[in-house]
Amino acid sequence: MLTRRQRDAEGHPSGILRVSVPPCEILGDHWPEAYLATGSIIGHMDVRLIEAASEIGAGKRGASMGMSALRVAAWKLGSELFGHAEESILRDENDVLYEDDKTPNAHHIDGLIRFESDLAYEVYKYLRSNVFPMVIGGDHSIAIGSVSGTKMAFPNERVGVVWIDAHADLHSPFTTPSGNVHGMPLALLMNIEKKSNDQRKVRVFTLDTWDRLRKIGMSGAKLKPADLVIIGLRDYEPEEEAIIKEHGIKVITVADVRKRGAAAIVKETQEYLTKCDKIHVSFDVDSLDPTISRGTGTPVDKGLFLGEASDLLSGFCADHKTATLDVVEINPALDNNNSMAEAVLTVLEPLFPILRAR
Repeated sequence: MLTRRQRDAEGHPSGILRVSVPPCEILGDHWPEAYLATGSIIGHMDVRLIEAASEIGAGKRGASMGMSALRVAAWKLGSELFGHAEESILRDENDVLYEDDKTPNAHHIDGLIRFESDLAYEVYKYLRSNVFPMVIGGDHSIAIGSVSGTKMAFPNERVGVVWIDAHADLHSPFTTPSGNVHGMPLALLMNIEKKSNDQRKVRVFTLDTWDRLRKIGMSGAKLKPADLVIIGLRDYEPEEEAIIKEHGIKVITVADVRKRGAAAIVKETQEYLTKCDKIHVSFDVDSLDPTISRGTGTPVDKGLFLGEASDLLSGFCADHKTATLDVVEINPALDNNNSMAEAVLTVLEPLFPILRAR
């Protein structure tokens, strides 16, 4: 695969390149019709890798090295992943982790304001230029910025979210058992705050900052509960379960994926979100089974197998409605021999020809 610089030097129009690709059997039905008809791909969409190396929302250190871990994996395995797309590297605010924590119900939440705003604008900017943003975290709190950016780009359209994660991430400063913001993005994006039974007190500064995060890009909810699908959920607290039941949020379990197959789950999800104009896919690597790797902050047993995750992402990325993809919570500091990044690399590589063919 040529980099853009190489193909520009050879006279290819930027964004249009005919390339050879692996056999169709690798991705089954996910190859676009243009490939199936011609045996090659004429790219119509560029992809932008955005490094969102914030780990402020996590409870364990190391998630900010996710993109670096992927680079190391690519060098070791001879992958051309980083030749497929140009990159943006956002300034992180991780230095706040050295400071005293003034917000125990949402640790260091003040450090997220500028970062999430910058990420939202970066996603917005490339979407408006018909470029597909692939955001590499970082912990899952980065979805506050990436989903907000998707909504900024399409303010008058209905945005659905596919949340592939072992956790519900539906806590707020009122209910969180840990204070880690990576367990709160969906509640914030939907503007849902479930009060805890113990009515714990939250500092005014925390709530003010929480409100500022909710207003990134635009005021109001970025997402409706009816436009959310959570895949792989298997670890959640009673407050989160109450939100799921109260709002009828659709949950697809690992057992569902295993019984019916990834292709059927993709189709079901697309049909469920049929009223949505755009889809944002957010992939947390803790959705994977820990037998693949424990290189993530909160691994949970009985997760997705690598092939299932690959088929899910390939299926969603082949859909023209899918506008943005997050990949979060790769943590080489908790890993053995960078095995998580190497595994995730095999999931991401097939997505580039699929996206370019759209």
